[in-house]
Amino acid sequence: MEDKEKKQMLTTEITKEKGGGIVGIIQDITINGIKLHLAQNGTGGPVIFWGMYPHQPNEVEHLWESLLELVPEQNFLLVAFQVEDWNRDFSPWEAAAVFGKEGFAGQSLKTLRWLTEECVPHIDRTFGVKDREHWLMGYSLAGLFALWAAYESDVFSGIVCCSGSLWFPDWDHYVRNHVIQSKCSVYLSLGGKEEKTKNKVMAAVGDRIRAQERLLQEDSMVESVVLEWNAGGHFALPPPDGSAGEFRPQTKCHLLQDYSGSPPSLPVLQLQVPRSLSGGYPSHLQ
Repeated sequence: MEDKEKKQMLTTEITKEKGGGIVGIIQDITINGIKLHLAQNGTGGPVIFWGMYPHQPNEVEHLWESLLELVPEQNFLLVAFQVEDWNRDFSPWEAAAVFGKEGFAGQSLKTLRWLTEECVPHIDRTFGVKDREHWLMGYSLAGLFALWAAYESDVFSGIVCCSGSLWFPDWDHYVRNHVIQSKCSVYLSLGGKEEKTKNKVMAAVGDRIRAQERLLQEDSMVESVVLEWNAGGHFALPPPDGSAGEFRPQTKCHLLQDYSGSPPSLPVLQLQVPRSLSGGYPSHLQ
């Protein structure tokens, strides 16, 4: 076994049953030091890569169960990858702190290289899914990462940016000078109260996402773009004790409908981002 393959270690495998029948498998693996949590339902459908912060126990299982309840007939392979440092690993370039004292180290390129050069090939090889659509999605700063990845790589045919941090310093300059690298569909969402924050930098998110929609509509590589506004702010309910585990993302994410194996144009997996998904996010992401 090659050294690289030795880094790809299966740590957990759970078979889930629903209604008396087996519906899929959850696996935990590690690729070059980064943990992945995989949930497979059926044998077809898209491969959904989801950027996440280190999560609480059973978080991926809860997310998967939510998907199965919403779209029980939809086949998919969910690949949640767990970064070590949220502000560092999902920020596209260095930037000063916008809230609190922690700045952004701008290591998205390192994360993207790992994702496209190590993670995706391993998943393709192991599960035989190279010919299936690959989507990238994320929430908050991970949503910004997903959108930025479409400008920097040609791997993903679906991009889902839920309540993305488009307020990020200089993002508006970046998108005006870059184009999407491959044919894809893009979903954007934002809470209606997010642009009403007192933080002047983050308050720009509303104008930024409107401008982003227009730019994507004009981009010849974008086959469809959906911008959905949701009630509430970045998190629907404030944490009564200040803990991140009590946050509930308000965003309702429609993952590209009418999936048929060709580049999607409208949503098919209607995913209400569950409480468990926010459990691992830093409490300052508001």
